[in-house]
Amino acid sequence: MATLYTRTMFQKFEQELIQSTTCFLELKTEDASKVVFNVSERKNWETRVAEVVYVKDSDHASCSCKRFEFVGIICKHILALFRRDQIEYMPDKYILKRWKKTAKSGLVSDANGNEIKDSADPGLLIKRSTMSRLASDVVEDALMCEERCELLSETLKSLRVKLKLLKDGPSNDEVGGFSSQTQYMKYPKRVRCNGGSKRVTGAKEKAMKRGIRHCRECGHIGHDRRQCPRNLNTP
Repeated sequence: MATLYTRTMFQKFEQELIQSTTCFLELKTEDASKVVFNVSERKNWETRVAEVVYVKDSDHASCSCKRFEFVGIICKHILALFRRDQIEYMPDKYILKRWKKTAKSGLVSDANGNEIKDSADPGLLIKRSTMSRLASDVVEDALMCEERCELLSETLKSLRVKLKLLKDGPSNDEVGGFSSQTQYMKYPKRVRCNGGSKRVTGAKEKAMKRGIRHCRECGHIGHDRRQCPRNLNTP
């Protein structure tokens, strides 16, 4: 394995291999298609038990700790089964190409055979490995207690919703009731009134519009017949 894995991944594999020596296997059930083992380990004054299922037809082993699915390297529980059966060489199905020294020489696939296009980024691989290790440890801590399993399940569901919101962005209803799209204000339509409005004019302005009036008595301007000086001077 040291010739296949990168130095970092070989150190992780070596740690799992060493820890497999402290695991104890107990046959749980067996039928024509599969064999189920309970693999116990004493850690921090607590006995942890994982379940390893070996399917005979496909010659495939899987573990309830899901470390291979999370991290991509075989777990100590399956390695304990391999040691029991004296398997000398690791089957190719358990060696993911992305952890090999030759990973950059071709396409890299995940556990399901899907191509990982961004696996050449060392920083991304380190993040994936770190988070996968953390997730695997959390699952292992919660596995043997129903209350802890329920707590972890609810926490993961809530976390998944929050991550989806960060990825997709909040919906229109979640932004204070306002749409996140830009709202444009339009000018109001002009309405033509029925008949034009007229400005109120004073008496002086009305008189100017009617024109200059002459007194009928004397013919002078500036007064009318009633105010004519000639009539006022008449006894």
